[in-house]
Amino acid sequence: MRPVYVHGVSVSPSWADPTCSLQDLIFVGVRDALRSAGMSATELDAVVLAAHDLVDGRSLTSMVTAPAAAAYLKDETRVGDDGATAFALADARVRSGSVETCLVAAWGRLSEGPVDAISHALFDPFTTRPLAMTEIGVSGLRATRALAEHPGYAAHREAAAARRDQRAGDPGRTPAPAWPLRPAELPVWSDVVAAVVIGSAPTAVEVLGVGMGTEPFELGDRDLLGLPALSAASGQALDEAQRGIAEVDVLELDGMTLFDEALAMEAVGAAARGGGMAALATDHRVDPVGAAARGYAAPAMGLAHIARAGERLADGEGRTALATGSSVVAAQSQAAVVLGTA
Repeated sequence: MRPVYVHGVSVSPSWADPTCSLQDLIFVGVRDALRSAGMSATELDAVVLAAHDLVDGRSLTSMVTAPAAAAYLKDETRVGDDGATAFALADARVRSGSVETCLVAAWGRLSEGPVDAISHALFDPFTTRPLAMTEIGVSGLRATRALAEHPGYAAHREAAAARRDQRAGDPGRTPAPAWPLRPAELPVWSDVVAAVVIGSAPTAVEVLGVGMGTEPFELGDRDLLGLPALSAASGQALDEAQRGIAEVDVLELDGMTLFDEALAMEAVGAAARGGGMAALATDHRVDPVGAAARGYAAPAMGLAHIARAGERLADGEGRTALATGSSVVAAQSQAAVVLGTA
């Protein structure tokens, strides 16, 4: 199997820019990633996209958006999943030798539609949707159980929220909290385009391991606190990278709310059970101004975390990074990526 390296990255957050269409935003984000890689679109062998028709509000969205993502006349694949899953597919293509270079792009323009209504439509129409469930609602359920079972969560939630840099958004950017979540613990909806160029030619940052995991669709069949899909994905990625979690210097863990991030810390082994919130408040490996704090937009977030992890390694913050991405519904599937420097 061939080694895979990160050649260039780009994360472009914005909000309701009246001067740009969705295609414009995608074009700029992909252009910036290619410039970061020092290459042109003609040098790409393949493109993997992560985009949801429902989020984009466009039937067969890739027919409209793929040309802006440098996919015209290219070997193109689209997944209706998180950007980290698209990255895993791109990594497999390069690692297998079927292509030499591949662009991964993911986006979400949440300013175009009602986020809660879109989220609500993803749940089962018979068992869950009648309960008015949304992604934020599931995070509220997680928070309720975490506070009941882990006393340390209540003791450290204010410190963790203060460290988590939430930008003040325009009206309508921050969703209504689901009890017991507080406004400072919520995501800031945004328009995000993330793009990463990978290839077989050596660079300063290498992809050391990739893992994926999934859970049952029904919420009642899930372990909402344990996040077993994330545990499996991160464990697989670390095993492939031949690294332990103690050797990871940079953490970029996807989580829609503060409680989701805290539970993710425990699921990947970066904190003991019940210690995730305290770890968020104190662990230097967690970037308080990371991808999620700059704006949240599924399905781009996993790829945004991977891009941010690559940037932090390139800036000398460490030698090994773990980045994760979660997909609907309510983090049912998870992907994890381990990056390292030479």
